[in-house]
Amino acid sequence: MVRNDEPPLASWECTYPLARSGYPYISAQCERLGTNLFRSRLMFKKTLFMRGEEAAELFYDDARFSRENAAPTRLKKTLFGEGGVQGLEGEAHHQRKALFLSLMSQSRIDELMQLVEQHWQLRLNYWESQASITLLDELHHILCRAACAWCGIPLHNVDAPEMAEQLVLMIEGGAAIGPKHWASRRARRQTENALLDLIKQYQQGLHEVDPALPFATFVDFRDAQGKPLPNRIVAVELINVIRPIVAVARYMVFAVLAMHEHPDCYEKLKHQGASHYRRHFIQEVRRYYPFFPFLAARVNTDFTWQGYRFKRGRQAILDLYGTNHDAHRWEAPDQFYPERFEQEEVNLHLFAMIPQGGSDHATQHRCPGEGITLALIDLAIEKFIHQLRYDVPWQDLTVDLNVIPARPRSGFIISNIHSINSSQPSAEEERF
Repeated sequence: MVRNDEPPLASWECTYPLARSGYPYISAQCERLGTNLFRSRLMFKKTLFMRGEEAAELFYDDARFSRENAAPTRLKKTLFGEGGVQGLEGEAHHQRKALFLSLMSQSRIDELMQLVEQHWQLRLNYWESQASITLLDELHHILCRAACAWCGIPLHNVDAPEMAEQLVLMIEGGAAIGPKHWASRRARRQTENALLDLIKQYQQGLHEVDPALPFATFVDFRDAQGKPLPNRIVAVELINVIRPIVAVARYMVFAVLAMHEHPDCYEKLKHQGASHYRRHFIQEVRRYYPFFPFLAARVNTDFTWQGYRFKRGRQAILDLYGTNHDAHRWEAPDQFYPERFEQEEVNLHLFAMIPQGGSDHATQHRCPGEGITLALIDLAIEKFIHQLRYDVPWQDLTVDLNVIPARPRSGFIISNIHSINSSQPSAEEERF
């Protein structure tokens, strides 16, 4: 019998259970109800929750779903900013997305990696002088400095720790409830205001920036009608460049954690050099470990899918973590197993492998910085296999899935750090 009704109801209101349960919540409801689609209320708004490859493909159908004004206000006030590329649709989105993609060429990614390398080496003496360091905190600072330099944002020594702290507050406070959320809002406001001052100085000729760098590119941008972006939107989009780069520190730590907890993987990476295994390992880090939990959209028009009615204007949530761990798509999804990608064409996983969104980069809302993510994880692997010696003291390395965004509880502490002088890799050993 063909259904023509609404998806099953999980609960009348799910805001608190979702906040309490974190990443596993949507999948747990899907398993309980025997479906990849259910409804509830989120912040008292009627909401559809979706999981899985087929649901992701539907979610990215522009004729049926829109991202415009879909993100919850609390995320606009913290993580994304108001007026940023994530909330646009149609031609406005294509123009703004093209602007971002123009900054993500391989040569530009290589320049960012060189800056990360420079700031890593500058910080290494400090690491070697300390009994121990917390890797996640250190990577936040390194990536913040490198990302700001890459964008053309002047960052003095006195400003760098504060900027890194504010970006981390945006990342960690967006989904929080209470004081941490309000601290995240304050960090967003202060960072935007600081960038506004720099933008005004640039426009007045008091601040010189290479016109090829993102800072000048955004300020000088003109749309099809010849109109510039408002300065506040420029500040929002600059943060939308540097904040995601800083957030990749989590993936870098997860990669080091995976090598620590899976010594067989470490040995394969060490002895197989730049083989396909390294690429498979990086993809498994992104699939297995929790990053951004879900995305929001709104139903554009009434339609029926798999016998269920979708009503125009209804809020929809796509479960990224649950789709990456969907047992109907992935064998043993809760097992860390890089070899699974030997039989998989990763680039074809537009809707099954979606740690940073689905579909394609050019026309849809898949993260334009995915290439940067891959390169930074690869850099972390290279550093911690071939260029550093260190100990991992006893600590709580639990990754609590009830906390969004997730991290090892200790932040991953390492001690007795020493650099290794190694020769440059041969052509056969070059990273992909």
